[in-house]
Formats: sequence, structure tokens, C-alpha cells
Amino acid sequence: MLRNIFLSSLFILLAACGETAPEIKADNDSPEYKASEFFYAVLLEDDINKAVNASVPKYGRIIKSYGSTKQFARNVLNMRFDEVEIEIDHGSRSVRKRFGDSAVLNVILHGKHNGNRIADMRQIKLVKVKGTWYIEKVLDDPYAR
Repeated sequence: MLRNIFLSSLFILLAACGETAPEIKADNDSPEYKASEFFYAVLLEDDINKAVNASVPKYGRIIKSYGSTKQFARNVLNMRFDEVEIEIDHGSRSVRKRFGDSAVLNVILHGKHNGNRIADMRQIKLVKVKGTWYIEKVLDDPYAR
């Protein structure tokens, strides 16, 4: 009896100490949610499988070919962050695209790398396949020089 109480309290303690998933403020079946989930997987969680599963197969193969999300972020997205905040620009979505089978969203990233503040923005193309949104491509910063 005492052993069971000890084991269950240890389990609860370990579960409470685990990392919490980032809070994404969007509907689970929205393109905003999928875009946030993708960038969290690539830039914060370092979870290549989650990033690949959030993408169309062609883009998923590109991500996997780099071996890790850090390599993909550095070489393809040209992004490096030690810490980052991810925000979806809600002004970038149009009603027509939002309720269709494709969407283009602006993702705003604020963070730090080596103590320097970095602000970046990317456009992300999403497609809806059988009711689920997938990342088709991350475009370059539309306002970069």
C-alpha cells in the first residue's frame, strides 16, 4: 500500500516536471494552428517527425533530408534562435482563402540568438487535404532586402 502511494506520487511529480507544450491560440483544424505547430516543432521542440507530419509529403522529404530540424532551419529557412516567440499575423488571411483548400499566412518570429534580438517574418503556404491542413512551403521573408 505504502509502495503504491510512493510510486503514484513519484509519477505525478515526474509528470509535473516535464516540459509543457507551447500554447497555440487557434482552432485545432485551422491553418493558423498548423503553421504554429510546424514552427514550434522546427524552432523550439527540435522534433523532426512532428515537422514532417505537419507537411505535405514532398516538403516532408526535404525536411527529412537535412537530418534534423536545426539543420533544416539553418540551411533552408536561414533561421537561428536560442529562444523565439511565434505569432501569426491575422491580417494576412483572407476569408476566401481561409475557407478554401489553400491558405497563405504570415508568421512573425521574435527571439534571440547569441544575445542579439532578432525579428523575422515568413509567409507559409498551406493546403487542405481531406479536411486536414498541411504545410506546402515556407516562403522567404517578403520584406527582406
